[in-house]
Amino acid sequence: MRLRDGWPLAAFFLLVVLPSQGAGQGVAADTLRLSLDAAVERALDRNEAVELAREAMTLAEAQIRGARAGAFPQVTGALNYDRTLRSVFDLGSSPPPDPDQGEEGGFDLADLFGDLPFGQPNTWIASFQVNQALYTGGRLSAGLDIAERARAATRHSLSDAEAQMTREVRQAYFMTVHAGLLVEIADEALALAEAHLAQVERFRDRGVASDFEVLQARVERDNREPGVVEARSARRLAELRLRSLLDLGPDVPLDLVSPLDAPEVEIDREAVLEGVLERPSLRAADEQVRIQEELIRVARAERRPTLSAAASFSFQAFPDRIFPSGVPGGSEWREDWSIGLRASIPIFDGFRASAGIEESRSGVRSAVLQREQLREGLVLEAESAWAEYEGARARIRARRATVEEAERALELVELRYENGLARLIEVSNARLLLEQARTNEADARLGWLNALAALEYAAGGRIRVFEP
Repeated sequence: MRLRDGWPLAAFFLLVVLPSQGAGQGVAADTLRLSLDAAVERALDRNEAVELAREAMTLAEAQIRGARAGAFPQVTGALNYDRTLRSVFDLGSSPPPDPDQGEEGGFDLADLFGDLPFGQPNTWIASFQVNQALYTGGRLSAGLDIAERARAATRHSLSDAEAQMTREVRQAYFMTVHAGLLVEIADEALALAEAHLAQVERFRDRGVASDFEVLQARVERDNREPGVVEARSARRLAELRLRSLLDLGPDVPLDLVSPLDAPEVEIDREAVLEGVLERPSLRAADEQVRIQEELIRVARAERRPTLSAAASFSFQAFPDRIFPSGVPGGSEWREDWSIGLRASIPIFDGFRASAGIEESRSGVRSAVLQREQLREGLVLEAESAWAEYEGARARIRARRATVEEAERALELVELRYENGLARLIEVSNARLLLEQARTNEADARLGWLNALAALEYAAGGRIRVFEP
């Protein structure tokens, strides 16, 4: 085939080159880059626990609409049709008249029941019922207050679920990044051990080192390999935990872009303890106490009378054919309208109302005790978070200086070993100490960030540490 007019070359470019470039771009675009704030936002948007809390909020809104419905008129409509097959009011003639009385001695049932609804072959009834509660003894107002309290409690529970999810995602994010740092430390330690083994082997070839020193270096290198495997396994588990919170499948490449930085933050202890009283879970407990108090009103309403108004508008038709002509209210339809008042006065209920009142009072006492128990637990949680915060602050300051000293010590001992002034065991110990110092420093940073996240959660949003 000739390249006439350049079409085969253009076709090759369109069919091969461009799709391959697009595929490469697709692979790069599939990697999900997540910052700490983006991870929190994704979890709040997709996590099942938060979605359940939002569904509870939707249910609370529906319950409020249901409670309000009792204060509005209740209007119902009905359309009934009856076909009479046989009836005691069947239109027929009486027994034949007595000849002695003449033709006018008998009578016809049709003359007696022909205009009445009894025994008609077709009966149509269209009716509308209207009921309006006028006084319910406080049931409607108490029910509406209970529904609104339940909505407020659900809103606080949703806020607490979001705050708890935020804390869990942050800690899972920190743990995943920390596990990645441990993998880097383990890989670097293994690389240093391999480089040292190669150096000792060169020294042996020049007659400076012995076979025993080569064996020691090889053993040190081999001892580093299990640590690398364990670090990678820990990173995989931490990432799986984070993916579960983010509702992210295992096949999506994930890149965490926020480093494991440890900001220097000074937090006021009094602000933390004051924030405990603003915790959404404690506010939800307050609403539960108020709900139980409203239930006492509902129980007391059982002793009070109720009053309601009712109206009925009915249209009836009795056509000879199946369907009547016209619409309800027409000439063929008969009207039956009525209004009335209904009063119900409880006289004796077998002490059921008294039992309900006492049960509601017991519910109030239980709700108060549960609220106090929750408050004490939240205060203890805040105190524990504060103690962890102080300990983590002291540890991270010490670990940073230790890493710098361990790095300097390793440089010196390696220089001495190259000049024949140090033994191999000293180099191995220095490398081990540096690896341990870096691991401890990473652990301290993780502990510091977890302490800040726990303190922010314990303060009920009174303090903000991880603001974007």
